Amino acid sequence: MDWKTEKSNESEEHWVLYNNRKYVLYPSQNSMNCAQVTNNFGSGHVKQLFSCPFAQIKDSEIIFCDSICGGANFSMPRIMLYFCLTGELVLEENELVVDTANFLAFNAANLRRVRFQPNLRHRIITVEIYPDKLRDFGNDYLQRAVLRSFHAHNTAFSTHKLSPAMKTVLHQLVNCPYHDSVKTIYMEGKLLEFLAVYLNETIYQDEPVLGHCPNLSRQDVKSIYQAKQTLDQSFVSPPTLAVLSKLICLNEFKLKNGFKQLFGQTVHTYVVDKRLELARQLFEEKKLNVGEAASHIGYSNASYFALAFRKKFGVSPSEYLAQNK
Repeated sequence: MDWKTEKSNESEEHWVLYNNRKYVLYPSQNSMNCAQVTNNFGSGHVKQLFSCPFAQIKDSEIIFCDSICGGANFSMPRIMLYFCLTGELVLEENELVVDTANFLAFNAANLRRVRFQPNLRHRIITVEIYPDKLRDFGNDYLQRAVLRSFHAHNTAFSTHKLSPAMKTVLHQLVNCPYHDSVKTIYMEGKLLEFLAVYLNETIYQDEPVLGHCPNLSRQDVKSIYQAKQTLDQSFVSPPTLAVLSKLICLNEFKLKNGFKQLFGQTVHTYVVDKRLELARQLFEEKKLNVGEAASHIGYSNASYFALAFRKKFGVSPSEYLAQNK
């Protein structure tokens, strides 16, 4: 269907300003599967990828023929997450730039003065979370945590770095391999995983953890975070545990046990996950083949790499490449 120029009867709408006229893009209705961009100001579409009681995911792919300013009005309270897979958008009022390296989170009733560049392919994934519905879904804790993520930043709008972990789950949501009822089970599970990663990265990683780790002193925690930072910078060719423990002035036993207490996984598992996330990124962005990616992340044996990749992502490297051609 074409996007409408007249005002929608819905109290919730997405719009752009073009030649001093307000164009309503599409009403937010659960039945909306795909809306085509009118030729007046560009080309593209908005598709609803998934809808469940507590969330919606939409995929917008648009090229504007001129510099466009847009926005949205929302009726039902929600948390909005905007991800730019290509292109960028600028919130002029808040002086925030959202591109492929970071994402936007907000819980305001209105989104105004969003600027899009002309003749640039914008592909934007929108994840809408309804906190009230999360409570109905039977998860009071998750509802409180989602709302708390905004109170922690004291602002209705914030941007966050798009980490490899977030990018991985986002890719799995956008490229669901299943259909019908199996798709619903998969997508709801991935949405909860997505929220867990988002909440962990935006609020919980910054909180003190001493109460949960009685065997670690404040200095121990600081040293283990230093070890994590070292691994983040050198995970393709990481130092041994012996070398790492000397670098942070902590014995190996306390490093191994403390790391697992703080981050929920062993040092080895953490390094492997970082490598595999980099491999997935290389497949998508650099279009490397399996052997090239394995070598780049430090695997001399492509078979071991393939086994590890399947264990983490559920598909082999060659299957993943085929899905993303």
